[in-house]
Amino acid sequence: MDTGQIKNDFTYYKGFEGEGEVTFTYAGLCLHIWDGYIFQIVGKPPLDGKGWHGMTRDYNQLEGPWDEDEADVDAVEYLQDLKHYQGKHLETAQAEQVLSRLIELFRQAAAQQAYVHIEVY
Repeated sequence: MDTGQIKNDFTYYKGFEGEGEVTFTYAGLCLHIWDGYIFQIVGKPPLDGKGWHGMTRDYNQLEGPWDEDEADVDAVEYLQDLKHYQGKHLETAQAEQVLSRLIELFRQAAAQQAYVHIEVY
């Protein structure tokens, strides 16, 4: 439901109503994303001995918003983490589009040294 102050974008949640949903809110935009796309991006991280950071860590270790159902996260840390997935072959074209949208959202927030609010349903 659009509140008038926040622009809701359901592009990557349509057709998955009732399934896991993650919202990313920053600067008046709220992206609603099916959890399956998030899994396709960060759910099978490489075990390269460098440790997990940002969304990869929080998602796979059930920390931050995946532990508390919502949290404000460091845009710079999440952006750096998500950039590691660029150019990797994801399962679906939609997951690749989601990755691009998230990188852009976190890039904008990082430029302002801001946080992004994430809610997990």
